[in-house]
Amino acid sequence: MATSIANIHTEEKQNCPICLGEFSIPRQLPCMHSFCEKCLRDYLSSQAETLQKLDQIKCPICRQDVGISNQGKPTSSMELQFPINLILQSIIGDSKAKVKQPCDACHNAGIASQAHDLCMVCEETMCKTCSTVHRNQKFSRNHVIISVDEMLSNPQHVMKIAKGFSCPEHDGESIDFYCKDHTTACCSKCCIVSHRNCASVSDLENELPQLLQEINPESVTEKMKELENRLLTFTELNESNIGQLESTVKDLTSQIRNLRKQINDVLDKLETTIKMEGYRICKDEIIRKQDENHHCQGLINSIRNSYTLLETVTKYGTDTQMFLMTEKMTSQLTSYLEQIQQKYVKTETTKVLLKLDPQIRSILSAGPESLARIISRKELQSIHVPGIMNSHRNCLVQMEKTIEIKDNDDATPNYSGIVYLYSGHVMLTDYKNNILCLLNSDNSLTTYKLPCGPCEIFQFFTLTDGKITPTNKITTRYRYDGVAAAGTGKIVVSGEYAEGGKYYWSLISSAGKEEFYHQFDCHCDPSYTYVALDSSFTRVYIAVDMANSLYCFEMSGIQKFVYNHPCLDGPCGVATDSYDNVYVVGCGSNNIHQLSQDGVVLQIISDEVPESPMAICIRRDNNKILVTNDSDKTKLYQYRLR
Repeated sequence: MATSIANIHTEEKQNCPICLGEFSIPRQLPCMHSFCEKCLRDYLSSQAETLQKLDQIKCPICRQDVGISNQGKPTSSMELQFPINLILQSIIGDSKAKVKQPCDACHNAGIASQAHDLCMVCEETMCKTCSTVHRNQKFSRNHVIISVDEMLSNPQHVMKIAKGFSCPEHDGESIDFYCKDHTTACCSKCCIVSHRNCASVSDLENELPQLLQEINPESVTEKMKELENRLLTFTELNESNIGQLESTVKDLTSQIRNLRKQINDVLDKLETTIKMEGYRICKDEIIRKQDENHHCQGLINSIRNSYTLLETVTKYGTDTQMFLMTEKMTSQLTSYLEQIQQKYVKTETTKVLLKLDPQIRSILSAGPESLARIISRKELQSIHVPGIMNSHRNCLVQMEKTIEIKDNDDATPNYSGIVYLYSGHVMLTDYKNNILCLLNSDNSLTTYKLPCGPCEIFQFFTLTDGKITPTNKITTRYRYDGVAAAGTGKIVVSGEYAEGGKYYWSLISSAGKEEFYHQFDCHCDPSYTYVALDSSFTRVYIAVDMANSLYCFEMSGIQKFVYNHPCLDGPCGVATDSYDNVYVVGCGSNNIHQLSQDGVVLQIISDEVPESPMAICIRRDNNKILVTNDSDKTKLYQYRLR
């Protein structure tokens, strides 16, 4: 994990709200207000009487209560328990008030040491000892290493020293070529080893004008800062809970002493048990949360380093440097998001309470274990992670256009289904009005009124000269609401067959014969289902909205995976692209989740996704996406995959 060197330069200097002068070692309260270390020390000294009574003060700015852990410490040193505001400190950026940056390698080993150098390749700070080792090791002897002080004081000069970026696969080789087949920059050795069969490899300098139009370093930086803020929220929640846990032992002891007046000898044993168990649980939780925060802080530092380097390269580097660094940071962004989604989406708030048996007075003669016990209650607090586009080659990069549907019918539609036909036409189903709709080139609709309920009969249609003509129809075993083509005239339907979360899917031939039937349990309230198949028609994907889950089955009925995610709420539409990536729409979470065919999340897309998205379809020959929504029912949203 890397230490922050963030926000190096700004023209706006910040002033302490107490002394009104420029900050000197700014320390930050939990309410996010910052003060000079000396000003905060003086303020705490003035509140000594209040601290003795309440163990808390009020912020001089917002008057919010701030807990103080004095633990017998003199008032003159209490300000040290508040963290230095690294962002403000880096804004100050001059020699009279610099923050001591820790060495990343020593930090990971639990050793405190000051950073002296920064490796531009590894993006990690190093003390003098670690820097010497780094310079002499075979794998890193050619890395560009610069002084932290020089980075802070003269980043433009540093970028000139850094020159270019070497190939990550071939140490010391400059990156001078670009492979259009793999959309990646490479060195001359890469061209020979990895891209010798590629059709389009050219000089990077020649491709830069076009490539620079396709990147957005500012957006990557902003999204990294969003991740940083989420991680800061995570650590703040943990720190708050740590404070509660630290005070819990004192509260437990007080409760036990009051109880002891009534239960005498039995309470002697109970007091010992409660103290030991309560102290152990609280201490274990404190250690666990401190360890979480240690790792989380390391990730925060890595993110700060990444976007700071990107900002510096964007401002002072060459176009080549900016392009290469942006590509590298886009990949880093994906890695950071995966780590956050795996570990830092939720944090447990542990509360340790003394639980007393309500009949305690009637069982005073019993053993202490039956009178009271320590319980540990955990409450999950969700921390929203913003939708971030990654560098996956099927990434949803932008919304191409909004399609305004010309509907002459006065009835309000509800386009719950959408599909690309093999002819390239777009077909929609209006569930509310039992209408099948063909989208014409002028965005008008050709409609066909369904003669019966749309969830009991499956009907085949043909298109002739833009007209919808029914052919045969099939009666399904149960009511269905999900349907997808399964090749050679076959279909897969899905729906609920019994109350209590009992669902099914069936493979049906064009003649109406049920070739396969499978049941599965979701243990949820009655739900609608959406279904899709992969390009080879070997896997079935079913979204169940009330279960907040996507189910994947092989055609044999074997369940491959169940995907659910804290950021997926009310899954509706589901579709697959030409690479068999899976897309499931979160109607309640206003996002689209892109998964691999094995259920691994590749990205969560929220930018430019309409409110309450519903159905989704993908045209596999050009990877165009169409999305309907439940908020503005007369619009379709078209996206492009890269």
